Amino acid sequence: MNNFRYFMPTDCYFGRGCVSEHKAAMAKLGKKAMVVTGRSSAKKNGAQKDITDALDALGIAWVLFDEIGENPDVETVERAAQIAIAEGVEFFIGIGGGSPMDAGKAISVMAAAPQKGTDALWDGDAKALPIVCVPTTAGTGSEVTQYAILTLHAKKTKSSIAAHIFADVAYLDPKYMDTLPAKTTNNTAVDALTHLIESYLSARANAVSRGIVEMGLSVFRECIPALRKREYPAEVRDQLLLMSALGGAAIAQTMTSLPHGMGYFLTYEKGLAHGMANGVLTQAYVEQFPAGDAHVARLLECLGFADTKELGAFLDEVLEHEAIYTEADLEYYTDRFMEQPGKIATFPYPLTREDIYNMYRKSLMK
Repeated sequence: MNNFRYFMPTDCYFGRGCVSEHKAAMAKLGKKAMVVTGRSSAKKNGAQKDITDALDALGIAWVLFDEIGENPDVETVERAAQIAIAEGVEFFIGIGGGSPMDAGKAISVMAAAPQKGTDALWDGDAKALPIVCVPTTAGTGSEVTQYAILTLHAKKTKSSIAAHIFADVAYLDPKYMDTLPAKTTNNTAVDALTHLIESYLSARANAVSRGIVEMGLSVFRECIPALRKREYPAEVRDQLLLMSALGGAAIAQTMTSLPHGMGYFLTYEKGLAHGMANGVLTQAYVEQFPAGDAHVARLLECLGFADTKELGAFLDEVLEHEAIYTEADLEYYTDRFMEQPGKIATFPYPLTREDIYNMYRKSLMK
């Protein structure tokens, strides 16, 4: 067995009502918070009120920044950081899907080093002010990872910032997802599934990360009928959130792999939701492994699929992928992805440009 390191510092609370029950975990983080959300979802699902009620009960002042859109860009993060610095904010609370949680991490990095501006985001040794994450979708696992993904308009893609920031506290309450629409539920569930798959097959996987993944895959398998029917009773919502957190805990050790790096261009150029972009590439990614690969076989066994075709058929069934692609698109995406040696290095076998091109073709030109 290879040597490895495992590091997971986030203080996690899981369960319905966990914010109120465990609000004291925020008391040590500071005297003034910035609540970072999207424009409306955190208000509608009750997460924002639960947090602000908890802050009020603890006597912690707070300001609200509710301008985080899907796939937040550096410019929005910079604007929020300037407000936080002016307001004397001491810690941050990201409420939402991956976008507000990732933005909260990035804002906390910039607020910790006001003199550096956006340069702080690309400093691998940068520190951050404390951060609390409250997921309201079961997909990104950002509440338990060190990653924060931002849109870079200058490069026409998305990228993880160089600073690696784990949340200090995470509240995982499935009730915030009870009213999520089916499309969002399925897209985010597939995002979490791709975390599990990419982590399990990664060249950076280890015994602990694979153990976490197998647990997550077994939970996901129980949710497959609900995802197909697009019906989600409370117990399924609970399972999906647990599965998503397990996926996050796995990629925190291994990082993501090819579908994520390849999918960023589909999101930027075609507007595909992040989970959908990963999902449409996953069958071709798994099929890139040599026939008989033991980890692929075990992965399919955990999910209850006989082969990669069944996996692909399931993904086609639960996603609503309708984008149209051209040959020029495939060439462009391939060339851009080849600029990411770090992602390529996560694949445990040699890869060529032709391999990447063929994965795009198999996935997008059906």
